[in-house]
Amino acid sequence: MNLKTDVSQLTQAQREMVAYFNDGTVSGAFSQKLAAAVAAVKADAIRGGIYMTIEEYAALKSAYAQESERIKTITGLAALNMSRAQIIEFLKTNMELSEEAQAAYDNAMAAHA
Repeated sequence: MNLKTDVSQLTQAQREMVAYFNDGTVSGAFSQKLAAAVAAVKADAIRGGIYMTIEEYAALKSAYAQESERIKTITGLAALNMSRAQIIEFLKTNMELSEEAQAAYDNAMAAHA
């Protein structure tokens, strides 16, 4: 079902589902059950760990992309025969890394090996 659809042709339960998924609105019996089910999944110690909001998923994908770019940069600098100290200084200066610069270097070189 398209969540951006014209809801005038949908059943009451379908309208509630679309509203709930679009903006979290709980407006009737069906969406109350849906909200309760989502809350139960989030609260479950086992399944809750795999439930992710769209915002959390986007943040995770962004972090992976940043890490991937960081690895490419570090291994590229190493290929230019820059020393570990030079690369760490580059990371601190140009990639706004401070404490984590050494760990980023070590992780990138381990991933590249």
